[in-house]
Amino acid sequence: MIKSLFNLLVFPGFLFLVMSGLTFEWLDRKFLARFQRRVGPPWYQPLADLIKLFSKEDLLPKNANDFLAALLPLVSLASVLTAGLYVPIAGYKAFSFEGDLIVIIFLMSVPTLAYYLAGIISLGIYSVLGGGRSLLQFFSYEVPLLIALSGPAILGGSWSVSTIMEAQVNLGPFILFQPLGFILAVIGLIGKLKRDPFDIPKAKSEVVGGSLTEFSGPTLGFWNLVMDIQAVIGIFLLIDLYFGWTKMSHPSLAIIIFIIECLILVLILSGTSAIFARLRIDQLAGLGWRILVPLALLQLGLIILMGN
Repeated sequence: MIKSLFNLLVFPGFLFLVMSGLTFEWLDRKFLARFQRRVGPPWYQPLADLIKLFSKEDLLPKNANDFLAALLPLVSLASVLTAGLYVPIAGYKAFSFEGDLIVIIFLMSVPTLAYYLAGIISLGIYSVLGGGRSLLQFFSYEVPLLIALSGPAILGGSWSVSTIMEAQVNLGPFILFQPLGFILAVIGLIGKLKRDPFDIPKAKSEVVGGSLTEFSGPTLGFWNLVMDIQAVIGIFLLIDLYFGWTKMSHPSLAIIIFIIECLILVLILSGTSAIFARLRIDQLAGLGWRILVPLALLQLGLIILMGN
């Protein structure tokens, strides 16, 4: 009972995921600033921003659905926190069962659908446009992402993240067998997080802030927290599926390696945001269905042949 509460509230649950999300936001902003020859924010800036939002008044346009506006970020937060419980951290797993990868993928998709509904219920023109863009973008990146994540499951012979990691102890990191799948998974994660160059649903120069344009105060703070936690869970999941975990006599060494891998992925995400310009929504749809999906199917076919 005590161990379960610790897992839920401290590690790898609420407290750990919140602190990891805020740390990711700071590192991302710091790396991006360095790429742009700026200093970047201090380490406490994401926490200060979150506290500032929680201390402000929560306002919405007239006739907007206040109940759903408050409910959607909480449902999204609950979804990503639950998903985080099934993603191993440096080999440590709080909960695991056969098929937990499917549950993780489903729970990680809930914030995207909630983001779309948030734009619809807030009634603002920019919010509605951002919500519609997010839904179209969802269908553009989600299919190649799902196919890319199914590769490690097929190669590992299981839909359990822990079992897939154990398979890599004997076979080696799966990124050696499916580097294309890893690249596609990273691209899909960028789309899921709505980051440059896939920040189409919240492009400031076009739709101000997308679905969250009309949100403020604690509601906006919860949305920002959802995005940060979703990012770290996505990073943890990619490391587990493609880099695996080597059983070592010193667990501290495994933790250090895990942290280094996380930093490398954060650097990749930040570098992508700094290098590439935003795509148009039609360009993203074309990229997803004409290039990414065929490449993902090719990678999947190679994995099936490799298994045989």
